[in-house]
Amino acid sequence: MKEMMERLKIDVIISAAVCIGLGIVLILWPIEVTMVVCKTIGAVIAFTGAVRIAGYIFQKEEKHSLHLLFGLVLLLVGIWIFLRPDSIQSIWFIGIGAVLFVHGLEDFKYAVEAKRNGYESWAILILMSLIGMIFGIVCIIDCFGVISITLSFVGIVLIYDGISDIWIISRVTRAVKQAEKEVMERQKDLDVVDADIIIEESRPYKEPDE
Repeated sequence: MKEMMERLKIDVIISAAVCIGLGIVLILWPIEVTMVVCKTIGAVIAFTGAVRIAGYIFQKEEKHSLHLLFGLVLLLVGIWIFLRPDSIQSIWFIGIGAVLFVHGLEDFKYAVEAKRNGYESWAILILMSLIGMIFGIVCIIDCFGVISITLSFVGIVLIYDGISDIWIISRVTRAVKQAEKEVMERQKDLDVVDADIIIEESRPYKEPDE
């Protein structure tokens, strides 16, 4: 359990650090980052399409027109996204919202684990996880234009998600260590009692003096 929690803690910290870093970047350079990322996505899609088209043209074996059609679609879509990066900005909100919701769900599971290990302030951890899930839902809903939030707000939410992840996993780790420590102490007490019983039973029996 201890080794698993340590690996889990490292994974959560890395993921949280990425969220915090991305959040800071979105706060400082929201428009620039969005344009760069969207254009990069468009360039990758267009390149993939071009590779498929080239593969179809230079392929000596049996050719499938479906491969050519798929390559042309990827190429055109990639070029369109590269020229119109604002057209896929809503994907940002869907992706980030999904990440926030999943992190919140994981935090809820960790909060339950903390409660199981006797952590007294487990209700605060559950509340923080629920807030994270709500933020994720808000970001996903916003991609449909229901509400209007800025990328700076998304950056703040990502920073909150990263900090809350680190806080929750640290509380869970502490609770697990404390629970394991108590179990070991009880085991030591039982071992001492068992040892005393064995020593007592190993002593030669003496009949009481009359």
